[in-house]
Amino acid sequence: MSSIGDILLSTAFIRQVRIQFPNAKIDFLIKKEFYDLVRYNPHLNNIYLLDKKEKFKGLKALKKKIQAVHYNYILDIHNNPRSRYLTVGLKDTKVFRIHKDIRKRILLVKFKKNTYNPIKPIPIRYLETGSALQIADDGHGLEIFWKDDVDKKAASILRKLKIKSPFIVLAPGAGFKNKRWPIGHFKGLVKLIQEKKKYDFVVVGSKSEREDFKELEELPHVYNLAGELTLLESAAIIRRAKMVVSNDSGMMHMAATVKTPVLAIFGPTVKEFGFTPYRSRFLLLENNNLSCRPCSHIGRDSCPKGHFKCMVDLKPEMALQLFNRLI
Repeated sequence: MSSIGDILLSTAFIRQVRIQFPNAKIDFLIKKEFYDLVRYNPHLNNIYLLDKKEKFKGLKALKKKIQAVHYNYILDIHNNPRSRYLTVGLKDTKVFRIHKDIRKRILLVKFKKNTYNPIKPIPIRYLETGSALQIADDGHGLEIFWKDDVDKKAASILRKLKIKSPFIVLAPGAGFKNKRWPIGHFKGLVKLIQEKKKYDFVVVGSKSEREDFKELEELPHVYNLAGELTLLESAAIIRRAKMVVSNDSGMMHMAATVKTPVLAIFGPTVKEFGFTPYRSRFLLLENNNLSCRPCSHIGRDSCPKGHFKCMVDLKPEMALQLFNRLI
């Protein structure tokens, strides 16, 4: 019941559950707006959709549906008040919940004491939720599925805009504002790259972010498709890209899911929280010289110190070095 990245990070676990229980009925609960991310997943039998517009009424109706099925097991990989409400009091159902390591998180965010040793990626924490059921790691990464018409639409969009391969995808958005590398820095990176080679650049993101990326449209060979693509169309285009340059966001995890190399930019968050691209090729751009970092495990709407050095001090020239290593 969370965001794009969390859902994509769960796809390895979904597959691993299916491997352990090949003949089981496996259902999944997701927010309605992210349905496409699992819509064609062959490991799932049924998908419950939570419409946030329905608020508690919708949550209550979902609980009744879940109660009526009499599941043997529920694997709660969210473990928040809503998921606990849905799963408490179910007769003959064994519930396993993810352990969030809240103590470690507080120690790192509030007191800058790092006890994450080793660092566990989120998909491994999901996997541990099912350890009592002998659900095991199959050694593979994330996955996403779509039908042929999505590929055709993605190819048509690229063809119509005359975008040439190889091209680069830029994902300058993020759910929280202080997880966004300044748009001027993205612009500076594009200029530096184009001094050496004239790549085409495709900008992806949500409809609400489109205006924030307008500055990039001033550059030649940059195509702002934010808000014009479905989630699956974004995935299909990212899969065709040579590389993705992304903030710590859902699009970063999308790149990992379709196995496109990603230059990941981390500001207020750190790799210890487990959200780096999973089992895919990536390089991480971050500022390790700040005593105030991390200031949050998910991001904030503004810098609590007011200087935003965790992002501002990550110059385009620094990103270019990593870009050249990845390309």
